[in-house]
Amino acid sequence: MNPAVPEASLTALMHLLTEQALMSMGVPHPMMKEVPPANPTVARFYIDLLSVLKDKTEGARTDAETAQLDEILYQLRMRAMDLKPAAESPGTSK
Repeated sequence: MNPAVPEASLTALMHLLTEQALMSMGVPHPMMKEVPPANPTVARFYIDLLSVLKDKTEGARTDAETAQLDEILYQLRMRAMDLKPAAESPGTSK
């Protein structure tokens, strides 16, 4: 059974990026059998993408989209604070 493809929209894009950020944080996706390992660097990349999306769509979003994007960014940033930093580069001291 193939799930229906949602309509392309700003909300769909926000949810897609949010889903990727959460999986990069090691949060299991309901469609996946295994929990992916956390990758804080990639998670922060997706959060940064959402921030760019917010900046670039300023003035073009509905109030509901703005509220939703603000809440998504807040929740992801709070969750990202709990992530351990990415492994240090070779040659750096701890």
